[in-house]
Amino acid sequence: MISTNDREIRKIVVIDAPPDMVFKAISDEKELTEWFPDLAVLEPRIGGKVRFTFYRKNSENQDRDHSPEGEVLEFIPNQKISYTWEHKDVAGFPRTIVTWQLEHIENNKTRIELVHSGFIGAENEMYDEHREGWNYYLDRLVVHYNIKM
Repeated sequence: MISTNDREIRKIVVIDAPPDMVFKAISDEKELTEWFPDLAVLEPRIGGKVRFTFYRKNSENQDRDHSPEGEVLEFIPNQKISYTWEHKDVAGFPRTIVTWQLEHIENNKTRIELVHSGFIGAENEMYDEHREGWNYYLDRLVVHYNIKM
């Protein structure tokens, strides 16, 4: 049963690159570290491990190191990836789900819809922190493609 207190973060961006390149940026460990975490583990298959490590010293908007981890739930090349997202070092952090949905649009661009769902109860601080974090990292992804293209 879904609680009426469940909250989700929903972001949409358009990248000036085709879906196969964008999918690689969000699913390949080496590509991920160019714009997202400092270290990445992402096994590209359903049931694969996910672990992203962000070091405080490498980011102006973090007050601590953190390493969300999870498991790949969906993996459809060039279209969709979804994985659980848990902070085992943060007491009370719920098991959330991050989903990236890619859509090819005109002029060889990709529309990305990111949904981070499962924030429950009074965890407003964690919700707000993740909302700000996704804004920051999606901007970095857009810049990553402006540099590559």
